[in-house]
Amino acid sequence: MAWLDFLKNGNELSELLIEGTNPYGNCLLKQADVDQLRDHIPAEDQVLAYVLGRVVLAGRGLWLLTDSKLLISESDNDARVHAFALQDISAAECVKGKYGYTLRVTAMGQQRSVYGASAQFATVFYRALAEKVPCAPVHKPTQLHASDLAEVVQHFGDAAVRLQPLKAMNAQAVERIAQIAHAG
Repeated sequence: MAWLDFLKNGNELSELLIEGTNPYGNCLLKQADVDQLRDHIPAEDQVLAYVLGRVVLAGRGLWLLTDSKLLISESDNDARVHAFALQDISAAECVKGKYGYTLRVTAMGQQRSVYGASAQFATVFYRALAEKVPCAPVHKPTQLHASDLAEVVQHFGDAAVRLQPLKAMNAQAVERIAQIAHAG
């Protein structure tokens, strides 16, 4: 089974192992991601941030943060979405490693993690998360440039608009994302 996974994701895994970066870590959400997560977002919440990476022994990982929830998708082959209320998160950390950033959370006795996240997405995602839950300081933080922040705001704003297309406050959501991105 691992061999089949390598054949399917070999280019991404090779680049991650050789270059130390995830080529898909700072992409716009795919339509399949939007379709998978849309029904799990409370109507009163705003989409704040997301991070793309890898999950050990599972494949592509996607974490989406709203005002009250952390939504986690751990595989392209599994339509399941793990939803954690932010008040149920007891710890969070963000660590720069050999393969990009690793994010970990402990919620309801479970630990979840995603590695290979891009520096700019992980940094802004973690800033937004830190406004809501207890977070350890970032281990080896990266200094973001204005162009990095502009890219993050554009990507996160796109996600907010696509995930909640009928929400009248999308302009406010994009402005809030920009405030979070520039807060550090």
